[in-house]
Amino acid sequence: MSIVKTDIVADFGAHYIPEGQNEKRLLSALRQKSVTVGYAKPLIYDGDVYRFSNVVLGEIVQQFQKQFTPKGDVEFKPNSITLRNLKIDLALYPDDVKASWLGFLENVNEQDRAKWPIVRFMIENEVIPQLKQDLELKGYFKGAYVAPTSGTAGTTAASIDGVKKLLDAGVADSSMQSVALSASVTAANAFDMVEEFVDNIDPLLDSVKKRVYMDERILRWYHRDKRNTHGTDVNYKEGKPTVDFTNVELVGLPSMAGEKYFWMSPVDNFLYIRRVNGMKKPKVEEHLRQVFLMSDWWEGLGFGHNELVYVATWV
Repeated sequence: MSIVKTDIVADFGAHYIPEGQNEKRLLSALRQKSVTVGYAKPLIYDGDVYRFSNVVLGEIVQQFQKQFTPKGDVEFKPNSITLRNLKIDLALYPDDVKASWLGFLENVNEQDRAKWPIVRFMIENEVIPQLKQDLELKGYFKGAYVAPTSGTAGTTAASIDGVKKLLDAGVADSSMQSVALSASVTAANAFDMVEEFVDNIDPLLDSVKKRVYMDERILRWYHRDKRNTHGTDVNYKEGKPTVDFTNVELVGLPSMAGEKYFWMSPVDNFLYIRRVNGMKKPKVEEHLRQVFLMSDWWEGLGFGHNELVYVATWV
């Protein structure tokens, strides 16, 4: 990472003129906050693969007879969620802010450049927000892990297995429930398609709190279609986040932007696993006037029971 000040110097000059400027005049770009993992049940696990077992007991009830006729098998099915090791590595020369309008971000009285205001500003206002945006928009739904190439910086999309990869794998091996919709979802039919999807969920789950996730734009379609269809009804409630007469909450995810998917899971079935609780600030080191920002952590997404996940896709 380098400090690019070409335009600043071109407009404001290659020298520092103190005129009361401060960090309030540094307007950071709007970034997407982390949303997807906020709907998952958090777990802390100090390992690479979180292994567990789903227990299934078959039918046990039968008609009476005086002979003992044993019936019923209990099956233990393996399940696991892989945690991936992610990192950020950044390097900058704080001295690059000198001889420019950005000069207030240096500290001429501090020899340790890791303590200069530019470093703190980058960590608090740029690095952490960008990290969250990268994972939300490129990792948590759309990510597909690829082993790193030695000596080459990787991508966010290749750093973690996102929900989309898990859904595709679950549909492919029939461990998840695939729902075939009668039509592709559009702005004109989103209300009916969401209800059709929900109507395909096993009635045994009716009393269980569930969430259906989708692209935020499609959720807007749903509400507008519902308004246009039922807006004059006495019982119509604007912006109600649940499907009528069900225990299903509707959620729009930034991570699913542009994706033609519905997926449903009971609330506690969607899991987010980390080795530690919370994100630590990057480690800061200085060498030969260059400052290095480093952080690494482990996290992963998955489901407690794949068979409780419903998926619909369309073209």
